Amino acid sequence: MKEENLIFIISQPRSGSTYLQNLLSNNAEVNTCSESWMLLNFANQIKPSLVQAKFDNTLAVGAFKEYLGKYPNLKFREAFHDFLLKLYSPMFDGYQFVVDKTPRYWEISPEITSLFPGSKVIVLHRNPIDVAKSMIKTWGFTSFQELNIFRRDLLQAPQKLRSFSMANKENKNVYNLSYEELISDTPAEVQKIYNWIGIPYDASVLDTQKNDKYKGGYGDPFQNSESNYKTVKARTDKKSINKDFKDFLNGYANYLGEDIQNEYDGFQDVTIKQTTAFNYFMHLGEASTNAKRRNNSIWLLKKYLYELRFK
Repeated sequence: MKEENLIFIISQPRSGSTYLQNLLSNNAEVNTCSESWMLLNFANQIKPSLVQAKFDNTLAVGAFKEYLGKYPNLKFREAFHDFLLKLYSPMFDGYQFVVDKTPRYWEISPEITSLFPGSKVIVLHRNPIDVAKSMIKTWGFTSFQELNIFRRDLLQAPQKLRSFSMANKENKNVYNLSYEELISDTPAEVQKIYNWIGIPYDASVLDTQKNDKYKGGYGDPFQNSESNYKTVKARTDKKSINKDFKDFLNGYANYLGEDIQNEYDGFQDVTIKQTTAFNYFMHLGEASTNAKRRNNSIWLLKKYLYELRFK
């Protein structure tokens, strides 16, 4: 297996990546699995800053780099590259391409193109407001503490994906796809991607009911369900979003900034403004940040006032 046989799908969660994976693997040329999170399991060699550990990971990384520096003939980078390809190789048996669909690869997208420059990367973009709505409805969130699990996906991913796409405008191995366009004209968009990958396209690939390559414990719970996908999804789409989450969405739209707002026509279904609900979400912060603020009286006062309002 070579890196040219790899296709990565990168997006925010709840952006249609499972559906795209299903469409791309519904043929005899492409294989896939649910979500491997393969590269994130080796993030300490790809992007060490993402990794937290009970030991001091910064010291550990420094020590290992010093070791590698003493033995340059080891060629660790090449060995690591080949090792990862070997891990992908069971999916490659009998196929021409392997799709690794792991949305949170947005955390390491530049590192992927550096490690596997010959691989193909599909960046799937969806309106972040709709992503947030889908998160709330799909998992039945009733509190901002639950939504806070996806904090980085909401606050960092949209800009990271946009920056990666802009940095790779001339990279023939990076393909930008709009979720909205994929849904509105699926046949045309899928044919374009098939042509870009270099595999035969036939309209039959659009009928994905019998394709189970992508199914597993991870990915879209609707498509992984044994129940009828359209029925379950329609039932979820009908769920309403409460006033606090609507206020959050207004503030989230404001947070995303003009560049992303303009890409989605100003987020026409929300009011772009600062809101108390979004400020509270921001105040929740990451656990490691909160720990440093527990003795800050102003922060604690805000926490108390917010909790009076939202709990």
